[in-house]
Amino acid sequence: MPRLRAEKRITAIYQGTSSGSVELDARKDTCSGRFTSPRSPSRPAAVSPRCGGSGGCHTTVSAGGWRVGLVAGLTTVGAWLYFCSAYTGHDYHLNPLYRRIAAAVFVCVSTLKLTNGLHGWYFELEVVTTPFRHASIDLLGLHWLTTTVAYSLTAVGTYMLFRTFVRSNIDTTALAALVGLAVVPVVPNVMAAFSVPGLLANNYEPAGVAVFALGALYVVDGTFERVTWTSHRQLLDSINDAVIVVDGNDVVREFNDAATTLFPGVEAGSSLSAAAPELAAHAGATAEDTADSRFCSVDRGTTRHCLVTETAVTIGPERTGRALVATDATEAERQRRAARRQSDQLEGFSTAVAHELRNTLSIADGSVDLAAEAVAAGDEEAAAEHLERTDAVTDRMIGVAETLMQMARLSQRVTDPATLRFEPTVREAVRTADIDDVRLAVEGDGRVRACSERWSELVGCAARLAEELDAAELAATLSGDEVRFRVVGGQLDCADPSTLFDYGAVPHAEAGLVGPNIRALAQAHGWEVEATDRDAGIEIRVSGVTAEPAADADGRGATGDD
Repeated sequence: MPRLRAEKRITAIYQGTSSGSVELDARKDTCSGRFTSPRSPSRPAAVSPRCGGSGGCHTTVSAGGWRVGLVAGLTTVGAWLYFCSAYTGHDYHLNPLYRRIAAAVFVCVSTLKLTNGLHGWYFELEVVTTPFRHASIDLLGLHWLTTTVAYSLTAVGTYMLFRTFVRSNIDTTALAALVGLAVVPVVPNVMAAFSVPGLLANNYEPAGVAVFALGALYVVDGTFERVTWTSHRQLLDSINDAVIVVDGNDVVREFNDAATTLFPGVEAGSSLSAAAPELAAHAGATAEDTADSRFCSVDRGTTRHCLVTETAVTIGPERTGRALVATDATEAERQRRAARRQSDQLEGFSTAVAHELRNTLSIADGSVDLAAEAVAAGDEEAAAEHLERTDAVTDRMIGVAETLMQMARLSQRVTDPATLRFEPTVREAVRTADIDDVRLAVEGDGRVRACSERWSELVGCAARLAEELDAAELAATLSGDEVRFRVVGGQLDCADPSTLFDYGAVPHAEAGLVGPNIRALAQAHGWEVEATDRDAGIEIRVSGVTAEPAADADGRGATGDD
């Protein structure tokens, strides 16, 4: 390894019993001296420079300042690594183990530097006269070992910076160039180590550090600050929830991996409404808003429900934005919707019971009064007729109560569906419903995933609705993820077909119950249901059904009612 000579004019005295001494004669124009050191106590260093001034000269040499400088230079390595770790969003600088190791290494290396006069392993000092009188410091093996380790650690910190620049969604070209200028002084250091002519052996790193500091402060200050924030990308990626950071104009500035999975179209520089329209529609919701306004539904093959929250953030100097977080709350949202559905059903049950009870009591009360009047008038036949009407309405009330109790049980969410043949189960359910004068037409072949009892009851309700509306035909069709029941020839006595599913909304006594029951049974499976007017009838569409074509179902087998 070539010797690195730090050539300087030294003006302090260097002497000591252990580190050698330099004695220079200042009474003559030519001075001579002798240097001794522990490693070469007998090696003389003849000095014969010319001294200026009428009174002669007194030339001295000091190694103390050199040692202090070596220790100070070692601290810059630790400061650089601390900065790089904190700036790039890592926590190495906070790790107690790393900090203890760094402190121990610093103390050991500093001790070796400061005690060089005892062992002479780090450098040797020699007074030379070419090209001028100066003290030449020969750096030895321990110095080169320390320098190699220091430069390696510095390179690790620089790599962390460039890696952050690459991963950032911000244009960091100028900032990367600035960091590159900071490491350029390594080149003259290496050249000087190989004794390139005309280049003094010196430490040029301070010039690079000064350029970096001034550039970060005055040239790329805005980018420097923004990258400081986006350097926390590693932290964002460690979050399981989707996080998208937007500026004041709702332009995407940063996002994590979970966000790209949930919103594949997200990219830096795009608008939030284009990248994640489902999230944009619910942005701005607060804790005081309703639950529906704070949940967004995303369909990526399967429907996922996410709770949307947002936090104000600062992105660089004088730029504010928002961090939108979409937390997957699919199961919680399903439970919330199920609870709300059950609450609506209970409210519907209470409405139906109250409605039926009022009608029954009114009819029964009137019939009893008429029967009493008929008895008083001696008309036993009329009295019997009124009492039979009272008995009929009370029986109907008992039937309604039993039906509502059954629906309260069947409206619980299905947790273990079976695979059922579509056509056979539809025909069997209609036969069990025991309807008259309504033809059944079944279209589509395949299997559906449903609870056998609830599925049969749902089809039976559709059949009873057709009967109560005096329909001529009930057509059941399986198409994709939809099951359609078309009531041909029957009409509702209401302007809006969707009210079919509301208790008491349909004037028809029987139809007023089967519609809500169809909705309750469909929602128990997680299906959606709607009613629409069709030519010469109405159509009930049940969507969201898990169905299989006949060919696939036959090839894989089925469970449940086959």
